[in-house]
Amino acid sequence: MLYEISGKEVREVNKTRFREIKKFEKDLEDWIENNPSILGEKLLIIGRQVQIPEVNDRIDLLALDTNGNVVIIEIKTGKLKDPVDIQALRYASYVSRWDYNDLERQANSYFSEKGELDFNFNEKFEEFCSSVGIDEVPDLNQDQRIIIVGSKLEERLSSVALWLRDHNIDIKIIEVSLFKDGEKLYLLPQVIIPFPQPKIIGKPSGIGHRPWLADGEDWHLNKRCGKNMRQKLIQLNNLINENFEMVEGPIWNQKFYVSFKYENHIWMYITTHKTTLILNILIKKGDMEVESIAKNLEIEVYDRSSSLSEKLQLKSSVEIIDKGEYDVIRIRVKDEFDVLSHQFLKFLKDCYNSFRKL
Repeated sequence: MLYEISGKEVREVNKTRFREIKKFEKDLEDWIENNPSILGEKLLIIGRQVQIPEVNDRIDLLALDTNGNVVIIEIKTGKLKDPVDIQALRYASYVSRWDYNDLERQANSYFSEKGELDFNFNEKFEEFCSSVGIDEVPDLNQDQRIIIVGSKLEERLSSVALWLRDHNIDIKIIEVSLFKDGEKLYLLPQVIIPFPQPKIIGKPSGIGHRPWLADGEDWHLNKRCGKNMRQKLIQLNNLINENFEMVEGPIWNQKFYVSFKYENHIWMYITTHKTTLILNILIKKGDMEVESIAKNLEIEVYDRSSSLSEKLQLKSSVEIIDKGEYDVIRIRVKDEFDVLSHQFLKFLKDCYNSFRKL
């Protein structure tokens, strides 16, 4: 319920139904398109009423989130019924096959229709990431998410959505209420699923709300990594354990990365993602050259000055980051990279020997 406060007086604002004021899906679609923060997060809208040829249907709104994931937004102002979640899953399966070029074409079409004739997808997405404080632009479409927005929530849809979340399908249900006060309208969005987490005052008493502390191995292998990266991370862990007796790890208890230590100092940490592993390896400053590493491992040199398109379409790549007292070799491991190759093992041994000189 919504209340108006005027001095010491409290007045209830009447709740109304969409159909009573003739506001239907198109109106809610307009509002979300103009201000997607209604959905409780930063989103870059790249399409509206996007045609899906395989099912002869359209996605209400298509967006990218700050992690580069594609977000399908479905809007229903009547009662949400079971078919809407199946419909959204069908859309997600379709766009999961889109690469950078597909997303660029879609965004170009959308922004051109809105009059941005000089639109540049690279610049738009980089600006979007920068606006929320993200310096390293993420890979696009590593995963897909679903947001269903409606004025009513059926219990059966709630049950299905919770089951999907339990099986690592990122679905969010938002219920919207409309209030009318004279000629003014007020929209109240509420996230129904996932269930709102209570705010904890003071020091948390347990670790249930931080699953990477309860079981970090399961968190990284089954929640953070996709199938191929899961296999590569397991192989990499085995490789290090079998060849570096003095190295401690893997240490699983961080939210975003897995680490390995030598004499209580981090030697390597691996940031986990659905379709990429990012290896960060500490070495003595100036001990290695990026071109030599790229040649020996048969991978690309990562150029930070290149365009977003070029970065996202790179296969496995390497760069060296100057950290002042030491260097960090950063390798972006993708599907084609062989972590079991003789060249990679030799490279790791060279890095290990360099780190020990720090």
